[in-house]
Amino acid sequence: MKKTLLAVMFTALFASQAFAEPQTYKENEIEEIAMKIHHEADQGGYELLSVADLKKWIDDKENFVLIDAHPENQFKEASIAGANNFEFQGTFTRHWKDDAVGGTEDAYKALLGNDLNHKVVVYCGGNKCGRSNTAAMWTKELGYHHVYRVISGIKGWQDAGFPVESAKK
Repeated sequence: MKKTLLAVMFTALFASQAFAEPQTYKENEIEEIAMKIHHEADQGGYELLSVADLKKWIDDKENFVLIDAHPENQFKEASIAGANNFEFQGTFTRHWKDDAVGGTEDAYKALLGNDLNHKVVVYCGGNKCGRSNTAAMWTKELGYHHVYRVISGIKGWQDAGFPVESAKK
């Protein structure tokens, strides 16, 4: 648990620069973000994954499902190659109709597949975006065992210089 907290704090410290507009965070703000993410992951029973590790999984052709939890218009602006879009709200309420904007439970399960042991990776905008937490929580709630959340999301991915897809012309 201490390793997870330290990893989250370290990630939050460096991922805090992942926002498009320049921002400077005070130490207590970074700590607040790190503690929130740690609590969410601990409560949800899912793992955290860095953008560097996700890139390695992609390059190594690991077998996993990638879920982008953004609204469709944001997904079309920039997404990670191979991602499936399924929109979730930023606050997990345990009520599907309130949490999932992207469609029905059956539609989400269809994206995830029938194998509950299959790896599932979720992401959204960045370390302050809660959509990936809601997606991860529902993925665990639906019985999937290997769920990972990329907390720095698409902004962290872009800041690392990794390529994105865009449907916008």
